[in-house]
Amino acid sequence: MAADVVVLGAGLSGLSAAHALKAAGQRVLVLDRRTYAGGRINSERIGGFLMEHGPTSLAGPAPAAEEMIARIGLMSARTEKGENVRQRCLVRDGRVRDLPLNPLGFFLDGFFSASARLRFLAEPLISRQAGDETIAVFVRRRFGREFLDYLFDPLVGGLYSGDPERLSVAALLPHLKRLEREYGSVVLGAARRRLSGTSRGMPGSRVLFSFREGMGSLPRALAATLGDSLLHGVRVERVQPAAGGGFVVCADCAGESRTFQARAVIVALPAYGAAAVLDGMDASTARTLATIPHPPLAVVFLGYRAEDVAHPLAGLGYLAPRLEHRPALGMIFSSTLFPGRAPQGHVALTAFVGGARQPELARLPPAEMEALVADEARALLGARGTPVVARTRYWMRGLPQYEMGHAAKIESVRRLENANPGLFVTGNYLAGMSTAVCIEQALLTARHADAYLAGNREEARRAPARAAGCEA
Repeated sequence: MAADVVVLGAGLSGLSAAHALKAAGQRVLVLDRRTYAGGRINSERIGGFLMEHGPTSLAGPAPAAEEMIARIGLMSARTEKGENVRQRCLVRDGRVRDLPLNPLGFFLDGFFSASARLRFLAEPLISRQAGDETIAVFVRRRFGREFLDYLFDPLVGGLYSGDPERLSVAALLPHLKRLEREYGSVVLGAARRRLSGTSRGMPGSRVLFSFREGMGSLPRALAATLGDSLLHGVRVERVQPAAGGGFVVCADCAGESRTFQARAVIVALPAYGAAAVLDGMDASTARTLATIPHPPLAVVFLGYRAEDVAHPLAGLGYLAPRLEHRPALGMIFSSTLFPGRAPQGHVALTAFVGGARQPELARLPPAEMEALVADEARALLGARGTPVVARTRYWMRGLPQYEMGHAAKIESVRRLENANPGLFVTGNYLAGMSTAVCIEQALLTARHADAYLAGNREEARRAPARAAGCEA
């Protein structure tokens, strides 16, 4: 079977790229081993509850994502962040504490000690440092230990299931390094950006949105635009250059070997999947991709009667610092975040367990896992009795970890692309893990592929030096 472009993977990145290329008039074929589209984005109705197995929202402004959503007719299904989402919560001294989302309230609130706040005020006096460093080293240097332990550590653990002692600040939080480089101070740079209207704001203060039937609505709508161009149950084994130009994709379809020919190939698989299919083209790059860690993560969904939870749940949810020794990285107040996540008179909670901090906990059996999280809800949120719904989703290979040296790994991918015109790679390990960034990068990849097929080789060429978000 032949096509202009074969896309490997029907996760959000692959679907977004394929949709854009088909809209541009290219013959597209999408291959995926699963029986459903969306990869880790999957929403499930359990009675009147709605569980998200993966990402729970899109953060805006996200022009590329929102334009695509409008094109596929999903704007009418969009739902906005709940009106009761007023703050993010963090655990300190064994209890859930509110952390205001506005900068003034954040600083004046008593969550941080007086000495930590004085240390924060001294940040503009700290000299710049060139080159990359871990998030932990960067934050300790610029803000002090308490801000690392009780702000950045829980954010990195809860949002990225990572360890700040190992992750690269230039790769994962490039805006912080950029503020230091451009203004000499993160605090002054953020203030100037805020005055100019370009500030990112506090985590959680940006516009969040989803869909009435959950994030799974997005890949389902994209898959519908592809029709029979999307093939399920196809396990890709390798990609290799074709003798007469283009590429051959070798795959297994229910035990039957098949080949697909294409002028261009987009690899939209996780890093470990990309490593497997690209090994025959460049063993060195494949080995490099295989070294990107993906610690296990469990998503635990609990539903309660509202009267059985003492906490008001007036926020996004809570995150837990490592120093607090909690078994869950954090918990989202799902029924507060978006409407329709729980039946009338009930509330829904989504907890995250494992990650780089406690990978062994992500392998607990479902009954033990759900009892563990219910105990957390009891201890921190005042939940009483047995949940009316409990469900666990395991991701044995969770989010990619942008550890030190990540930029060099991405450079090897770009060199492979440039050495093999017509080969393109996209995914959440390249330029950012957020849903919006994945869509943006996939659409950019589609534009490069479309330019290549149109004969514009210079426009199609990928920059070899750095992935977006991986700057020194």
